[in-house]
Amino acid sequence: MILPALIEAFNEQFKEKTPIQEALFERMADGESVFGLAPTGSGKTLAFALPVLSRIDLTAKQSQVLILAPSQELGAQLAQVIRPYASKVGVKVAALIGGANGKRQADKLKKEKPAVVVGTLGRVLTMIDGGALKTKYLKTLIVDEADATLVEEHAEDLEHLAAALPDLDQVALFSATSGVDLAWLERLFGKSVKPVSVGNHAPESIDHTYLHVDARANHKVLIELARRHQQALVFFNTIGALVSAQAALRHEHASVMSVGNNEKSHLKRADALKAFKSGKLDLLLATDVAARGLDIQGLPLVVNAQIPNNLTTYLHRTGRTGRAGLPGQVLNLGNDHDIRKLKQYLPETMSLSKFSWAKPTVQKVAERLIKEDDLAEDAQVIDAYLPKKATDQPENQEAGSKPRGPKTGQKKASRAKKAEQTVMDAKQAAKAKKKHQARKKKNKGKPKWAQGPREER
Repeated sequence: MILPALIEAFNEQFKEKTPIQEALFERMADGESVFGLAPTGSGKTLAFALPVLSRIDLTAKQSQVLILAPSQELGAQLAQVIRPYASKVGVKVAALIGGANGKRQADKLKKEKPAVVVGTLGRVLTMIDGGALKTKYLKTLIVDEADATLVEEHAEDLEHLAAALPDLDQVALFSATSGVDLAWLERLFGKSVKPVSVGNHAPESIDHTYLHVDARANHKVLIELARRHQQALVFFNTIGALVSAQAALRHEHASVMSVGNNEKSHLKRADALKAFKSGKLDLLLATDVAARGLDIQGLPLVVNAQIPNNLTTYLHRTGRTGRAGLPGQVLNLGNDHDIRKLKQYLPETMSLSKFSWAKPTVQKVAERLIKEDDLAEDAQVIDAYLPKKATDQPENQEAGSKPRGPKTGQKKASRAKKAEQTVMDAKQAAKAKKKHQARKKKNKGKPKWAQGPREER
């Protein structure tokens, strides 16, 4: 049974449970071991967090729940989501992730003895081996993004972990895809898990599209997206391809950063994510490993600059958009062979359509300019260049009547041209105003003869 305080906190944030939460709340609260299979962004975190928080023995004052994540970002994100609910029932949560001060984490574990520990496999084992994380009372193991954690390359570390956790009462796995060897897992941890699936598919709110593009030319598509200020998360199969694309985009002065290519001289990963989430960055480039745990609310577009090799990877990538019922779009770039391969492994429910370039409206671009710091004070200048709303009618035109003018095709071309010119005019006007204000401030109180030539006043 979920504790009333947790249910109350949940109801304050959400109107109803998601399918995976509906399916697992009571079963996990009763201690059942499960494999929760649900699309990315379907509420899996709270599906396991609320039940395990309800099962914690507050009198024990020891670590009782271990939650594994495949990446530092996902580990930090999980801890951030769980903490507000844990505080409602007096439970402490610790995050053990790489990149942070290990000694400080160890000292905190010994001092606070958090009931819930969230961490990456490597850092957790370090804490166990060092004696900072006691395993005697660890009875529940949760593995998020299980298809990325329970893999052959981690087999030795997982066996090490299993040996340190011989008396588990509950094991729960969560993933967007079914690529997990359950038989091996059961032998490893000695628990039989029951699969609970609420659909292994992409949300219906996602529009899946493609463009036939030669591999040498896909940089041009990304440059055009950046030119139109279209925000997108762009995936690559290899770091080499990512670095090459980033160099081409930077050469064109595109607003772009990356995660996963180990570049320390540029914006750090956390800063890149912050800039992208705030809208200051148009394109964020990533590899599949680096993108694990990225949580970007309202992401409008995911671009596969290189087509993934299988459906599992495709679902992980595309699950970054179209979350919580919001509309999203996926753009797949590739030649004829790439697109054919993609169509072969996509289910019939995910139909592909050709990508259509949509001109950003003057309103959208100008609003973005207003957000930029150097033009923030000139919002009124840019606003003067914005087009009237569609509801505004000329005085001599009745509402609902068709406007007079050139043919539709000519009008569209004309609007697109005017839109580009309007943005340029808006920029120039804003800069001119700032320049004039600076000169006016500089010459304040001076006689005209001391203000320099007329063109400099």
